Amino acid sequence: MKNAGDIYYVTVIEDIELGKIVGSATLLVEQKFIHACAKRARIEDVVVSDAYRGKQLGKLLIVTMGALGKALGCYKISLDCRDAMLGFYESLGFNREEGNSNFMVCRYE
Repeated sequence: MKNAGDIYYVTVIEDIELGKIVGSATLLVEQKFIHACAKRARIEDVVVSDAYRGKQLGKLLIVTMGALGKALGCYKISLDCRDAMLGFYESLGFNREEGNSNFMVCRYE
């Protein structure tokens, strides 16, 4: 990722007393040809350690990713999530787009 340039931005939360990472998220920035090469971002790999859940760390990660995306000039930020997490992301300003709520995958592993 270090060699990826201005594409991947990984943010971590560290418990400095224990010296361990307890949460992280990645912002992936890409340019979209159909939007005059404007930047858009995707939030991926959001995770908070079980022992640290309920402490608003997930919210901190998402708010940070949003602020970073805005600072980088992204015209939008999107993410995919499990149904159980819809309320959490909606509470942080994310909306489901009508007619665009299908997540499809083709795995090669």
